[in-house]
Amino acid sequence: MKRMFALASMALLLCAHAARADIIPGSSANVAGWRIGAYDDKQGHFSHCAMSSPYRSGITMIFSVSGDFSWRVGWTHDSWRFTKGQSVDLVLYVDDVGPFNLRANAATEKLALAELPAKGTVFDLMRKGNRMSVRAQGNTYAFSLDGTYAGLTEVLACAGRYTAVASTQPAPAPVPTAPPAPMMPRTAPAAPQKSAGVTAEQRLEATKVVANILAQGEMTNFRILTAKDIAELDSEYVTQSHVAWKADGILGTLRILPVGKKVSLSDMNSAIISDDARACKGQFASGSTPDEKSSAVLRLFTACEEGGKLFEFRYTVVPVGDGTYYLFATAGTASRETGSSGTANRVAKIETALRQAVYEVLKQ
Repeated sequence: MKRMFALASMALLLCAHAARADIIPGSSANVAGWRIGAYDDKQGHFSHCAMSSPYRSGITMIFSVSGDFSWRVGWTHDSWRFTKGQSVDLVLYVDDVGPFNLRANAATEKLALAELPAKGTVFDLMRKGNRMSVRAQGNTYAFSLDGTYAGLTEVLACAGRYTAVASTQPAPAPVPTAPPAPMMPRTAPAAPQKSAGVTAEQRLEATKVVANILAQGEMTNFRILTAKDIAELDSEYVTQSHVAWKADGILGTLRILPVGKKVSLSDMNSAIISDDARACKGQFASGSTPDEKSSAVLRLFTACEEGGKLFEFRYTVVPVGDGTYYLFATAGTASRETGSSGTANRVAKIETALRQAVYEVLKQ
């Protein structure tokens, strides 16, 4: 079992484009029959937490949650002979709930990994289910999910612990090979600020939502930031956000706001503008725009000229149910010499593309 677990863990990291994984000392545990551990990338950076368990068929099943809270499931067997990178279409059921159509990719000749759907409800289905069946290449495989509630809960908590640790570690000064990332307000909006009530499951789902958004159209040049990337930005706003991404001088963030039904869009509009106005030490401008597709969506912008720099911020607030909102922010920076029009137009263009992707992914 140890050998299979080591193979699976290393393959998981290969799939994440890292060279090799080492278990973090003191992280190994056995929870409800699942072997659990946290892994780094041999450079001292947290990579993922994983759990595995062997079955009588000779197959070992693995679940992994990465530092960006993406998650996947994998299977390995000594007799398999995949071509590395080979794709395998899967149909997955949990207790007859499904089908979930997935595509697994061979990380090694003996291990295939599949990204799981971007819904926290699917995570709970895996935790609370009794039996998983997988149909692939004309074969059907059955797996007991005994112990997955305790195991997946611990793997998720493990990723949360090590991601939190990574985000508080001092980061080396970034090499100035590219223009600095745009600044965000250093303080959070007064009313809809990041809440300690946000669960790891909600953060997992939000990360998957952002990953799906960034796969759409004009968003494909963006990449989700790691905890180390976020620490290097030295921005309180970004640090307090739940997901962050950037490309070519444009920075985006997502916050989960479990504010409840007592807080209106008007309240959030006022809080965001007031907070940005307080943070701006120069000339400030703001405004809001009705959303052409949904009256339940809030759109607003702020701008600040300070210290020879021009900062442009675009916000979109989207309801996702049960009094919870997603607050998307897009920011860009320009120097006074280059002028604000190019940056403002680009931020507005990206914000429009983001909203279109949000409509597609969240079906607003």
